[in-house]
Amino acid sequence: MSDVVLELRDIEKTFAGGVTAVRGVSITLRAGEIQALVGENGAGKTTLATIAAGKLAPTAGTVHAAGAVGLVHQHFELIGRLRVWENIVLGAEPRDGLRLDRNAARERVRALAQQTGFELDPDAVVEELPVGVAQRVELLRELSRAPVVLLLDEPTAVLAPAEIESFFAMVHTLAARGVGVLIITHKLQEVIAHTSRVTVMRAGRVVAEYLTAQTTVDEIARTMVGGALPQLAARSVTSASAAPGLAARNLSSGSGAHALRGVSFEVSRGEIVGIAGVEGNGQTALADAIAGVASYEGALLFNECALRPLDLRARQDLGIRVIPQDRTREALIPPWSIAQNVALGDQRRAFARGIRIDYGAVRERARAIVAAFDVRTASIETPVRTLSGGNQQKVVAGRALLGAPAFVLAYQPTRGVDVGAAALLQSRLIEARNTGVAVLLISFELDEIFALADRILVLYRGHLRGEFVRDTFDRGRIGALMAGAA
Repeated sequence: MSDVVLELRDIEKTFAGGVTAVRGVSITLRAGEIQALVGENGAGKTTLATIAAGKLAPTAGTVHAAGAVGLVHQHFELIGRLRVWENIVLGAEPRDGLRLDRNAARERVRALAQQTGFELDPDAVVEELPVGVAQRVELLRELSRAPVVLLLDEPTAVLAPAEIESFFAMVHTLAARGVGVLIITHKLQEVIAHTSRVTVMRAGRVVAEYLTAQTTVDEIARTMVGGALPQLAARSVTSASAAPGLAARNLSSGSGAHALRGVSFEVSRGEIVGIAGVEGNGQTALADAIAGVASYEGALLFNECALRPLDLRARQDLGIRVIPQDRTREALIPPWSIAQNVALGDQRRAFARGIRIDYGAVRERARAIVAAFDVRTASIETPVRTLSGGNQQKVVAGRALLGAPAFVLAYQPTRGVDVGAAALLQSRLIEARNTGVAVLLISFELDEIFALADRILVLYRGHLRGEFVRDTFDRGRIGALMAGAA
């Protein structure tokens, strides 16, 4: 057992209020091993990883690590107002005598980025970065500490396909150097392709362990959910109605490499239009313009009426709903309860009774979301920060889809959720489409776009490069356009 770099024995964790997240879990990780930890949202995976990293004390059990443990969080722990290089070297700054050596710090970051194949501007301000780029920063910060154990919580959730390939090449290089890697992921194809063992958790316990060479995606998925996998809702056979939904006319927004550049398209009532593209090709600029949080040139129309100069609240009053790409930064106030977050942004339109808020109506909506979206919680008064990432995402999606929407912008709606929760959220989007809602889906998962979209628009460097209707979807052609083919 001398090659063991991480050993967890009989770990239990009970939080205030009596909620037990982890129950008697034992896991061993060896030097040079790439192991997966999977389970439904709320199964206890992130809690276990946080304990393994020494950032949370267990209620019972022991943790032994052979050296430094790095943890890359699903929800990043970066300081937004600092620059990339400042975040990465924080706490281990290179010095020139008593002074911080800024040039050495920048060079260290450039070298790390080159080793991993990630493109990064060391001087970029973190809070201005797309989510996928921010994740690279968090990963490089942990790698700069030369860990013997690396814990990765949903590491590829916001990476583009080419970046995922580079990421796993880096992971295998680290393993070849003797680093033990434990990956928490919902992408089971990645588990099969890149790990040697997989541990499955359910309801805080380990329920199975497989050698990945001797199992399948379906077997792992069934073990995760404890039975048959949920099926997507049926699509109604009726086509999109002639009723106007959202229209963009020569729309431009943002600046630099991630800008949107003169795009025009329509999303009619009763259809899902998917935006396919590698992350960083104008998707965020498009989403921000539609949501009303960024300026733009050109025109945005809803029900044939110009949205400029309507603000976010006025757009909500029209029935425009947004599932943003980053739930913690853009959609939730983590210390607030589920019920309070359900009311967030909708207080005046849906819950106001004169100058007062009807908290009975708020609680009724919150209970409806918990039931319809299978939010795993003991109470609607539970603080959102105590929910797993997937259950937080269900709250955000439920607020949009049960809020009488006419149009829904769904940006990475299943990011970081398990296979069962992803199917549920995708089904709710299809059901909204079936009832006449216009849906614009921005996703970096081609399988998700293929499963949900009636039409696909391909975005590359801020320009629309192609359009496909459902009967003409061509994965090879779409992938080529995403990569910049003519």
